[in-house]
Amino acid sequence: MNFDSLLKELEHEISQIQGFYPVATFYDPIHYVLALKGKRIRPLLVILSSMALNGKKEDAYDAAAAVELLHNFTLVHDDIMDEDDTRRGKPTVHKKWNISTAILAGDGLMGFAFQKLLQSPKGPIRKMAKRFTDAMIIICEGQGLDKEFEKKESVVFDEYLNMIYRKTASLIELSCELGGYTASGKTSHIKLLSKFGRSLGMGFQVQDDLLDITAEEETLGKDVGSDLRMHKQTLLTILLAQKIDERAIFKMNLSDFKRALADYGVLQQAREIYLKYFSDAQNYLRQLPDNAANDSLRELCDTIKNRGK
Repeated sequence: MNFDSLLKELEHEISQIQGFYPVATFYDPIHYVLALKGKRIRPLLVILSSMALNGKKEDAYDAAAAVELLHNFTLVHDDIMDEDDTRRGKPTVHKKWNISTAILAGDGLMGFAFQKLLQSPKGPIRKMAKRFTDAMIIICEGQGLDKEFEKKESVVFDEYLNMIYRKTASLIELSCELGGYTASGKTSHIKLLSKFGRSLGMGFQVQDDLLDITAEEETLGKDVGSDLRMHKQTLLTILLAQKIDERAIFKMNLSDFKRALADYGVLQQAREIYLKYFSDAQNYLRQLPDNAANDSLRELCDTIKNRGK
């Protein structure tokens, strides 16, 4: 599927936020964030998941916009917490304005996310709002765990998986579920979409940890090596700590860290882990109705898997 026309319609929907009074300090940074235009993977998943269960794409637009606004809320606040200077190749909001303005913009994005969700014309809105609210809390838990891990001497593999599910995969899981709800799909089919989203999200984050080290900054859209600089416990540091003294890892510069990852086979281990998640995601799709939207979900899954190449 050519996603261009769908993305164009999505951009229009995402930009249609309904405020009540023109406050430049509030709206300028929000419009700045939305204009950065990431890949819009999560809202695409909402719409394609709906269509995969024979829903109409128009009925999924509000939920799709809500997910993207929620995602951007997390990015604005995460950038403050992680002290990142760039996002999608541009200055982060707290760098372009200041921390107070960025906090306000993030709060506004969350408000507009709920506003969009509640405008959904189809689906069990009470159930959708509960899942949306729960996911927001789970995402915050994940970010909290991520920050706690920076101060822990060691993090085990299962702790890491729990953290990335909450911080990243839960929102992708939610995106697919909401799409199913807007299509009034069967419970069994929505559960499969949920499992697909969870596996896709887990693979996405493991891959993201790898790209933070191996990608070019222009491709990554943020500071390369920022995880190492912030002493973040990622899959890479956890696997490497099984092979060398953990205390030495965060004393390394980026070049030495990359060399150690290659020498000890950690890069290959990480690739095998994220490829398994993507394979699981594709298997869940095979259990859903066979139609053009399902084909597009498989195509999008492969596109994500091959990003950075």
